[in-house]
Amino acid sequence: MHISANVAFISLIVLSISGITIQYPAVSQARATTTLHIPGQGSIVGGYATTSWSEQAFMQFLGIPYAESPREELRFKLSVKRKPWTHILNASNYGRRCPSPTNVNKIAEEELKEDLEDCLNLCVYTKDLNAQQPVMFYVYGGGFFNGSNKDHPAGFLLEKDVVLVVPNYRIGALGFLSLSNEDIPGNVAISDLILALEWVKDYIKFFGGDAKQVTIFGQSAGAAMLGALLLSPKTPSGLFHRSIIQSGSILSSWGVRKDHIKQIKFLCNTLKCDECISNTDIYKCVRNVSVAKLLEGTKSACFGPVLGDYYGFIPHEPLELHKDKTVSVPLMTGFTKHDGSFVLAIYYDGLKKHLPNLSKVTVRQFVNGLFNIINDNGGIANNLLMKLLFPKDLWQSDQHLRALAAYFDVANIAFMKSPTITFAQKMLEKHSGPVYLYSFDYDGLNTRFGYELGDEHYPFSGGVHHSNENIYLFPTHSLNENDKKIAMKMVDLWTSFVINGKPQTDGGPNILPMEDELGPYFHIDNNITLGYNVLDELSATIDDPEHEKLHRKHIIF
Repeated sequence: MHISANVAFISLIVLSISGITIQYPAVSQARATTTLHIPGQGSIVGGYATTSWSEQAFMQFLGIPYAESPREELRFKLSVKRKPWTHILNASNYGRRCPSPTNVNKIAEEELKEDLEDCLNLCVYTKDLNAQQPVMFYVYGGGFFNGSNKDHPAGFLLEKDVVLVVPNYRIGALGFLSLSNEDIPGNVAISDLILALEWVKDYIKFFGGDAKQVTIFGQSAGAAMLGALLLSPKTPSGLFHRSIIQSGSILSSWGVRKDHIKQIKFLCNTLKCDECISNTDIYKCVRNVSVAKLLEGTKSACFGPVLGDYYGFIPHEPLELHKDKTVSVPLMTGFTKHDGSFVLAIYYDGLKKHLPNLSKVTVRQFVNGLFNIINDNGGIANNLLMKLLFPKDLWQSDQHLRALAAYFDVANIAFMKSPTITFAQKMLEKHSGPVYLYSFDYDGLNTRFGYELGDEHYPFSGGVHHSNENIYLFPTHSLNENDKKIAMKMVDLWTSFVINGKPQTDGGPNILPMEDELGPYFHIDNNITLGYNVLDELSATIDDPEHEKLHRKHIIF
């Protein structure tokens, strides 16, 4: 039996589902407003909110445009700095989300007539306009096709004396389509983030922020975007000074795309344009089509930073860029304990769709499908994983629950943990700043497993799932008392690194930076503890004496 026939399709949708974010309401806004003049830009009026635990008041300026609308002749082009405005701009409500296949069907018919591409805005949260506080610049995830600054309110992080900036950037086809020519250069989403960082450099002082203390941080696809910023030869120096990369790496198999020419030709044909042969034909097609039709045509597509874009943001493989990079910054990076469980879930869904009775599938057949997604042409990693994670007596059996911990670790290793560890190791080679590495192990009340699609049908839980750490950095879920304690620790760790360059918590251990490729690293759980061989995390599920809690025994595998 060959159960890997649909692996290509499963691999295609992995990223599409993995980065889905859920929109939650922002912190409640008071009716009071505040007006601020930004020299060289214009005047804005913002509102107030309060922090989640101590109820400190802070100002929030939402939807500030930093770039011109990338519509018409600017579609697919590098972002252009926003011209000054003469009216008082209302920054008390969120600006437009960047168009995504996940939200186009939710847009009212009247709104479809508006400029949906005018989405390059950012939010600034601050407690003191007259201070010089460190700045946190957050890059959201969303599989490169979803996400918004709306989804990341400031109620937790503003408990500390920092300024938070969350920009929108173009996603999906509008951010990543490429012909590698001047018409559709590719990687314009990276240019959006650079322009937003330049905005911070020029204007954050008027919001009480210090442009000389900027930390970029991001999760999942946002983590890969940070990798692009860190390694790209086109990133201007001095825009940021520290980096926190959560659950993702540009070194991942999904971090950079190489099939962008094939992809855009396929899109042209999907849109049923008259001609899709020459680059001019293709450009005319995708340039003139409506946003709604463009998004409809890319619902099943995967996007991401492309290799070999016209302006050279990513001219070579990321590891090659690393060799040539002379400037680096202090880094904190890590993953969740079961960071790849979403991959396992999507793979399971694909198999069940075509083979409803998995009792007829052996462990060997199941895991070979996972290995095919990994696409290890030499087979070295596949063979090692088979040898180290799976007892021989399991291979020809259908004992999937017994093999479940190994399934988890295969997905964790291939899609999240190994690329993250390798990125940390490579950055450590630069010796230009400390590298801190963590594993987020806390299993709390809430999870992002299943996202809004539900998880009730799986015979396993998601464990400490991909993006669960963000539950404790942004107020998007209701927390119980213990969850709240973890959230406070997370805020301490992140903001202490931002402020002092060293993660720390009250009463916690002295967290050490990596000294070599194995560590040290630290665990984030009810207690913060140190580990000294990060490769232990590659078998964290199998080695967990309580891994059977991942089983949902009332559901047949």
